[in-house]
Amino acid sequence: LKRLDASLIGGGKIGQVVQTVKTDLFTSTTASLTDVTGFSVAITPTATSSKVLVMAQYNLGVNSGYKMYSSLLRGSTEIYIGDAAGSRVRRSFGSKANANDDVRAVSHIFLDSPNTTSATTYKIQAYPESGGTLVFNGSKSSNDSDNAIYSRDAASITVMEVLA
Repeated sequence: LKRLDASLIGGGKIGQVVQTVKTDLFTSTTASLTDVTGFSVAITPTATSSKVLVMAQYNLGVNSGYKMYSSLLRGSTEIYIGDAAGSRVRRSFGSKANANDDVRAVSHIFLDSPNTTSATTYKIQAYPESGGTLVFNGSKSSNDSDNAIYSRDAASITVMEVLA
């Protein structure tokens, strides 16, 4: 196991671990990248050569027939997105709901090189297609009624400093 770890992260050791957990519901009708309230984590690397392993897990929903998107950011910069391809959207994640109770499980694992010893914030921004309603940590029902078929979920962002 030690040999496997060394091959994946260059032999570095973990310097610090910081985590944020979000358990409440967030919704948005804004059709552009928007901070998910209460879903960011800050870490201060001890050396500019340190890397930061970012792991995020969350669930997204949107009303039926609409698309949803999200991105992993360092500060205000998207750090984990797809290649440019014409007019296609470049994000960390994109999907479409086929029904109001469709929920997509999203996870990101990304080894970042922030090249700083200043406090660095990692966060998720998300948005629905124009006309849609995005739901973070729950499913999109037409009335969000108190019913056992609808969920309230948990989400986390964990960051680990990987020492050089």
